[in-house]
Amino acid sequence: MRAAVVVLVVLGTAAPASAQLLSPGELSDGHASLDSDGSCSACHSEGKKVVADKFLKCHDALAARVRAGKGLHGGPYRGKPCAECHIEHNGRSYKLIRWPGGKMDRLDHRQAGWPLQGDHANQTCLKCHTKKNKVSRPSFLGLSSTCASCHQDPHAGRFGATCQTCHGESEWKVGKLPGSFDHARTRYPLVGKHAAVDCAKCHREPPRWKGIEFDRCDRCHQDPHEGEFKQACSACHTETGWDEVGGRFRREHPGLSLANGHRRVGCKKCHDRGSAQPPSKGKTCAGCHPPVHEAKLGRRCESCHRSIQWLGLPRAIGLETHEKTPFALTGRHSQTDCVKCHPASKPPAKRFRQLVFDRCTGCHQDRHGGEFAARAGGGAECAGCHTTAGFAPSSFGIAAHATSRFALEGRHQAVACASCHPGKRPRTDFRVAKQTCADCHANPHGEEFASEMRQGGCARCHAPAGWGEPRIDHSVWPLTGAHGRTACARCHGTVGKGGAARPAEYRGIPRDCEGCHEDIHAGQFRASDPVRPCTDCHATDRFALPGFDHNRKTSYALDGKHRAVQCTRCHPREELANGTRAVRYRLGYRACRDCHANPHREGS
Repeated sequence: MRAAVVVLVVLGTAAPASAQLLSPGELSDGHASLDSDGSCSACHSEGKKVVADKFLKCHDALAARVRAGKGLHGGPYRGKPCAECHIEHNGRSYKLIRWPGGKMDRLDHRQAGWPLQGDHANQTCLKCHTKKNKVSRPSFLGLSSTCASCHQDPHAGRFGATCQTCHGESEWKVGKLPGSFDHARTRYPLVGKHAAVDCAKCHREPPRWKGIEFDRCDRCHQDPHEGEFKQACSACHTETGWDEVGGRFRREHPGLSLANGHRRVGCKKCHDRGSAQPPSKGKTCAGCHPPVHEAKLGRRCESCHRSIQWLGLPRAIGLETHEKTPFALTGRHSQTDCVKCHPASKPPAKRFRQLVFDRCTGCHQDRHGGEFAARAGGGAECAGCHTTAGFAPSSFGIAAHATSRFALEGRHQAVACASCHPGKRPRTDFRVAKQTCADCHANPHGEEFASEMRQGGCARCHAPAGWGEPRIDHSVWPLTGAHGRTACARCHGTVGKGGAARPAEYRGIPRDCEGCHEDIHAGQFRASDPVRPCTDCHATDRFALPGFDHNRKTSYALDGKHRAVQCTRCHPREELANGTRAVRYRLGYRACRDCHANPHREGS
């Protein structure tokens, strides 16, 4: 035991202070802080194996790339042991990376997710990978592949961040643009003949992209007018060609349009005193063209011939100026082709000035076959029922129907036309032979009113306002009071006693009270004398008595204190001899002792 201790002391004193008893060798300078026996577990597990999770826990930036599946470690080398490329315990000066291919510049950069092409393939690795890691070693992680991350944008962002649209990965400074470059993205889009100009014509050789002046045409083009016009060239010319005077200039030419017919006229034909001076003949049409119209259309030819087209005017102009004629175009007439009314088959005189248009039938066929000829005075004029908006729907309404042989009244006004005028659309025959009520409506009374039907039909009792609103003379049995408010069906059918339905009846209806109303007095005034009808006590205004004259209508006059006695004291509700319950009005007593006790003793 003592010998073992001595050996350990000797070994401990003989080794340097930084030596390790268990390490296979010295760590690199990047891991020098872990070069001790107590730090082995930071990278190794039991059995001396390097654990990738422990490695990535320390190298967190690389761990994020691996989790995202980016770069060399997150792509083709994901899951491989770290020790295949990173060897330790070889001394402080040993480089930790064993590069695929043997050297840094032999790495296939496509494995890192970005192939090196063009001038990029000729650059040294550390030319781009300039970042340092925690121990001041070159870092190869997270380098952006956008052009602006390495190169300054000379265009100040005007063309976006995608430099590849215009540039390749070779000859960046020369800027060899591809043929698909869209010049419209610049401040000077190429239109017209400018699009066919060679790039070097404006950008010179070698190419120059900035500082090119293009604010005025005379920066590139010589002024053939030698300063005669003060307006910009674009006021008269366009990029389609110098000789092509712009459409805007032709439309906005001072005083006169240069479209169509004037397009073929040379400037000097009118501007006889110079291009910058107005014509000596003036600027009106009549100054050059003699009037040809016989009609008084005025001297403002441009109101119709504004497009400087003498014949074959556009349809829009024809429609607009048609209002100046005796026949204004409205509705569907404005959609009709001109040749439909002005056919080339007619001579010019009859085609326009002598055209007949006084009646619709001059152009349109009478679809009704003369059915309405009498209404139009024999000419079958359509305007009474139709408008230029279209043949259908007709403008023939309720008011117009009143001029026919069958005026629409009451509920007839709400009936659809097709109910009385059936047939396929468009309907052209509106003749209706049936015009009596019975022709369209069923007779619910059978033969009960046969005589009335022969004297005037349903109209004797009913009105078009509604079947349930009859116009009947009820003077045979006047309806007064509540009878005037009672529904007809209560007496004439459909509702009987107990709510049971029964057919309508109008003849033989009882006219006395007992025929309709139940006797609530249980026959007291019918079975015993004197017999009294209901009307002796009741009226039709209301069944309850407003005031009963006991002295006049009965044989027992109420005098004295009898006047203040309530009716029910003498006329209680009780069971009668026939077993029914009712108020007893016929009493069997009239003497005082029948109701009052005798307060006087016999013989006193």
